[in-house]
Amino acid sequence: MTTHRQKRRFLLDFDWWLLGGALILALLGVVEIYSSQPQEDFWKRQLWWLGVGLVAMFVTATVDYHRILQTAPFIYGACVFLLVLVLPFGQEVYGTKAWLGLGRFSIQPSEFAKIGTILMLAPFLAERWEEHRKTKHPYLTMREVLAALGITAVPVLLILLEPDVGTALTFFPIVGGMLFVAGLRPRLIATGVVGVAVALSLGWYFRHHVLKPYQVQRIETIVHPERADRRGYGYQTYQSMIAVGSGGLTGRGLFRGTQSRLRFLPKAYTDFIAAVVAEELGFLGMLGVLALYAFLLLRALNHAKLARDHVGTLLVTGVVSLLGFHILMNLGMIVGLVPVIGIPLPLMSYGGSALVATFIGLGLIANVRLHRYVN
Repeated sequence: MTTHRQKRRFLLDFDWWLLGGALILALLGVVEIYSSQPQEDFWKRQLWWLGVGLVAMFVTATVDYHRILQTAPFIYGACVFLLVLVLPFGQEVYGTKAWLGLGRFSIQPSEFAKIGTILMLAPFLAERWEEHRKTKHPYLTMREVLAALGITAVPVLLILLEPDVGTALTFFPIVGGMLFVAGLRPRLIATGVVGVAVALSLGWYFRHHVLKPYQVQRIETIVHPERADRRGYGYQTYQSMIAVGSGGLTGRGLFRGTQSRLRFLPKAYTDFIAAVVAEELGFLGMLGVLALYAFLLLRALNHAKLARDHVGTLLVTGVVSLLGFHILMNLGMIVGLVPVIGIPLPLMSYGGSALVATFIGLGLIANVRLHRYVN
């Protein structure tokens, strides 16, 4: 009887709208991966990983997130171990050792480390949040902030050793968003903003000492587009902007994009999948994609608001911060507003690890909704 009631409750209370929005984006991603690389089997692999991701989402949503959080140190530790393991034994692709080979497939531990970090930070910050609420001191102390930054720094430093600067950057919105919700002093926020501005200014001034030549070139493509070498380091950004612009209002039509199908846009099926969508489906198609992303994020934020406890709110906050940053940075890359830093578009870019990790994150959001009432 209890099992039947639990199944009925799951079917009625599971966030099918969240799943539906994510599934539409993922399937559109599969279609556009096929469109950009019809002669390859990338779309078949992505479809296989989509199946794995859906199973992972349902499993993650089913187990009460409080029980999952009890294993957070082990999950976080396993992610760190894999990040260490990838340094000597990882597969090197374009100068980055970020993948561990598993037969025909490979996994990218850094994608799962993002989820592990969220799981580790959520209970730590929730306990501090609850303590401060009881003592009527609403803000985190500097020691607590530094501890949260320390938890985040471990995977970040290991990822920088791969080296994968783009993926390392995605950890900062995670910890930043969760710290903000847990209670960050306005003075610390202001100090952080000023500190980032100063660090960026100094980094750019001494760019030839702290950055690699190709990184400097990618940034200069954005800062001084008129000087960019359109046949060299600015080629990918330039071709992406051509693809976006040529789509017009309604696009060239599905499977009719020239920039990707004729190989003018390199690796269009990975980080530049949105450029393929823009060329084939146009402004209206991209507007639909943006509407779906906005729907997912706003729905998730509503679940964070209705969560039964602070740790549930922080879990959703971490996932939303991660996804929101990915979306903004990736779309900024394809239109030349930010440098090319290798950040994929959630649910749509080719990549099994990123897809499965995203569905695990969505599973955590659905989990918080399912368990929003105290049994």
